[in-house]
Amino acid sequence: MSNKSISSLSTKRIIISLILLLGAPVTSLLTDLLIHQRWISRMFALNIFVSVLIIYDWNLFGIHYNRSKKSLGDTLIFTVTGCALLALWHYAASRFFNAHAFLPPGYVLRMYGYARPGMLIAFSFMQAAWINIGYKVLTDRMDIRGKEIQSILMSAIVFGLLVTLLQGEYSLSVLISSYLYNLILTAVISYLYNQSHSMIPGILAMTLVNIAVMILSM
Repeated sequence: MSNKSISSLSTKRIIISLILLLGAPVTSLLTDLLIHQRWISRMFALNIFVSVLIIYDWNLFGIHYNRSKKSLGDTLIFTVTGCALLALWHYAASRFFNAHAFLPPGYVLRMYGYARPGMLIAFSFMQAAWINIGYKVLTDRMDIRGKEIQSILMSAIVFGLLVTLLQGEYSLSVLISSYLYNLILTAVISYLYNQSHSMIPGILAMTLVNIAVMILSM
């Protein structure tokens, strides 16, 4: 599709949304300094800040939900397509490129049984919503008319780097492998959004793949 992106967010809403988006990783890092439990800290921050972000941007969320509801066929097609692409990339990245999704490993999920439900929610739906809403907010004013490929590549390069830096990984090798993973992840999210004009397929696909990966890892 070659439509011009029409902004639905005011400057004020974009700024506040970005603050909430940044709040999750910053709070995660600060909490980890106090309790030294990386995955618990990330779970806590994601569940709180993304919940607030969804409530704050409820109208935006509703617009995209209604778009998906009106085009259930497209929503189903691009959700399934997203699941296939993300699952394939997760497998290829972990097996051949030493690049991994930012998900708690199986032993962490087994170790923290009391926190497992919160982790499954945080690293599936909440993380998917954080990335998809973040992508929408950062690209809200972008004119993509006739420039779909360029917009997908540019958003993947820029937003993929931002997601990587906000994950708090400071080892160069981990940063590089995480960036590779997030680069392709963002490209898939961008593709799904540009084709469906809704962030719902991206949220659903990423949620389903992430929760499947975590459950299988246990």
